[in-house]
Amino acid sequence: MKHKNKLDLFAITWPMFIEQLLMMAIGTLGLWMAGHVSTPAVAVYGLANQLRGIFDRLFRVVGIGTSVVVTQHKGGGDDAGARDVARAGLAASVWTGLIAMALVGFAPAQALKVLRLPPELFELAIPFFVLIGAGLALDSIFITMVSVLRAYTFTKDSMRLTMAMNVLQVTISFPLVFGFAGIPAQGLMGLGWGQVLSRVVVIALLGMLWLRRLHIRLAPVDLFRLARGPLSGILHIGLPSAGEKIAFRVAFLMTVSMAAGMGTSALASHAYGMQAASWVTMYMVSLGFGSEIIIGHLVGAGKLKEANATLWRTLWIAMGITVAGAMASCFITPAAIGWLANDPQLVSLITTIVILELLLEPGRCLNVVLMGGLRAAGDVRFPVKFSVVSNFVFGAGLSWLLGVHFGMGLPGIWIGYIADEWARGIIMTWRWYQLGWTTTARMARRRILKKLAAA
Repeated sequence: MKHKNKLDLFAITWPMFIEQLLMMAIGTLGLWMAGHVSTPAVAVYGLANQLRGIFDRLFRVVGIGTSVVVTQHKGGGDDAGARDVARAGLAASVWTGLIAMALVGFAPAQALKVLRLPPELFELAIPFFVLIGAGLALDSIFITMVSVLRAYTFTKDSMRLTMAMNVLQVTISFPLVFGFAGIPAQGLMGLGWGQVLSRVVVIALLGMLWLRRLHIRLAPVDLFRLARGPLSGILHIGLPSAGEKIAFRVAFLMTVSMAAGMGTSALASHAYGMQAASWVTMYMVSLGFGSEIIIGHLVGAGKLKEANATLWRTLWIAMGITVAGAMASCFITPAAIGWLANDPQLVSLITTIVILELLLEPGRCLNVVLMGGLRAAGDVRFPVKFSVVSNFVFGAGLSWLLGVHFGMGLPGIWIGYIADEWARGIIMTWRWYQLGWTTTARMARRRILKKLAAA
């Protein structure tokens, strides 16, 4: 395959879209299975998904930092440097995952108190969160290994692995949740076991693909050794991104706690609303990932005009698809929730939420695509500083003011989300348009040329 074909936006993006589609399908199927267990199971499963989302953002700090630096080295022709960065990123993901497992899996009751889960749900939630803790460690490794595979433009392989993981998760979960052929029904715990066991198998397959596709042979020491040189490049991108991700997820956790304080019904509605939003944004997120990979390669090769054109083309495509998806969700989501839950109050609340999503998603599209482009160019510090302020002023502060103080409930929280996404999206668009990213892009190119000259 020629290099220019490897950097085709559609060729890179469509396998990642299939990945997103599969992940959304599994998330929805999980909610469906939890809903057939009980409404409290939906609340616990939804809260666990939000917690996984919080850690997912943190794990992607390592994955994104590794991916960006790998793409820059690959674009600049430094294959050995790309492999060193991949190994360092994997070790960082192992340590990050172990820390997450300790925080959640070893102290689930404390985590649930922080999340303000209603006390009557603790008995159901504690053993499930022990499994979630183990799954978090595996998620951290999976995210970085798949990010590296994508950075090498092997997006079809990452799609196949995601497909295998999802099929395996359903195959394990379904009989364990409902019982089958003498296997006793384990309810919510069946979903937890499906997540853990499917990831163990797929991570083993990823190790084989790293050797076969990327020519990266992993030794046991590679899982724990934090090589200083390659890690510094990852942290240069990852640490500022970490500030953004942590701020976003802390602010988001505050809003989830607000929803939890509104009762089981509001918490379940929040879970359904976030799942519906995920369906709307999945292709936009895939386009953002795809353009980030391409821009990283172009920055490494010093082709900044092509990087600029790629960003704007991606944004217009993503915006059109996102708006169409949000409009479709206004009709599909309330009908689907009515069929799943048979709760008129819940359906009414969800209908309000998806209407608000019409305002939220274009802002989110700006934010996701532009942040990906800035990150690929190495321009992370200014965007992160603004994002942190926006997360707490709008994402958490305005949500509390409207949702709790003025008693608007869940719609008030969603208005806070809208203000946060639009504020960040507009500022990131201005930053890219003013070409503030070109300074760090040129620095990245010079750094790679210097390394190649020294070799």
